[in-house]
Amino acid sequence: MSTAPKILLTGATGFVGGSVLTALLNSPSLKTQQITCLLRSSSAASTLTATYGDRIQTLLYNGLDDTTTATTAAASHDIVIYCTLSHHTPGILALIRGLAQRKATTGQPVWFVHTSGTSNLGDLPVSGKYLHTPPDREFDDARDDVYAFERERDAVVPYFQRTAELAAIDTGMELGVKTVVIMSPTIYGVGTGLFNRASIQVPACVRTALMGGRSVVIGEGAGVWDHVHVEDMAALYQVVVEKIVDKNGEGVPAGRKGILFCANGRHSWKEVAQGVADALVEAGKMEDRTVVSMGLADAAKVSAAVNGMTNEDMIEAGIASNSRTVSTVGRKLGWVPIRGDEFWKKTFHDDVSMVLRKEEQKSA
Repeated sequence: MSTAPKILLTGATGFVGGSVLTALLNSPSLKTQQITCLLRSSSAASTLTATYGDRIQTLLYNGLDDTTTATTAAASHDIVIYCTLSHHTPGILALIRGLAQRKATTGQPVWFVHTSGTSNLGDLPVSGKYLHTPPDREFDDARDDVYAFERERDAVVPYFQRTAELAAIDTGMELGVKTVVIMSPTIYGVGTGLFNRASIQVPACVRTALMGGRSVVIGEGAGVWDHVHVEDMAALYQVVVEKIVDKNGEGVPAGRKGILFCANGRHSWKEVAQGVADALVEAGKMEDRTVVSMGLADAAKVSAAVNGMTNEDMIEAGIASNSRTVSTVGRKLGWVPIRGDEFWKKTFHDDVSMVLRKEEQKSA
């Protein structure tokens, strides 16, 4: 790009978006780069500008359904990093259309960096809806046509997050917007943003165990997934944005080939449940380390009470499926994850402590 590209970030108050913002602000090669954050809250905007000064600009909108403001905001930026609700298709496409307007005005390339997840590849082994997929299949983002697989899978059983991701890629190709999808596995660890620092999957398992007095799995808990520490995940966004800003996106795949994984470890859901049980027993909040099996319908009832989620396909894909990935593209771009098994094992104790603190704060 002939001039410094303008960057717009959504989700700066969230676990992922806040951590991505921190990584970008700490990047040596982006130290003069100003970042605009699209926010719903004026108080959050004040906190960001008070903390980071003129490194941050803020724009307010009325949330994801405010597509008019989102399009207008994107139309004045060259790179949009989307770290908000991954299945909100109208909000996603509004930003891509704004980038297309920007490209029409400047004649320069524009980029949409989208946040998605590897549940898109999950095999739904409990319900059996995808029995034709081998449970031990492993996807490599440099070798496999992940887009084609997702397209085929969504034709069988649509899945909100996957449908939104495909719409982003297809609309980007149609309008000349380069799309890069960061498809994360289980993200763990403490976020580095100023607001929400809590992950999703492991704390949800902790709250479920506290509610029922036993740690549980769906079925046998045999499904295998990958995981990544939140700071390592954020580092991949940083690498991608640096390549776009410093090298005009040289080497960064986009469109159908632009789906990047960021796995740096692997677990079964039984192992997660056992880790939660052990941490709760050691914290004195449970007496029994035994993990209990639960059917999908019962799991949906529990999930409704814990986090308001009732869609069985989403629950099965998110905490019971098989989803194995190999992160070849990111490593070729220079991504080097540094947090391994010792961090993963520690997260159970950290998440139990965090959930217990929040429960204490509610009852105080």
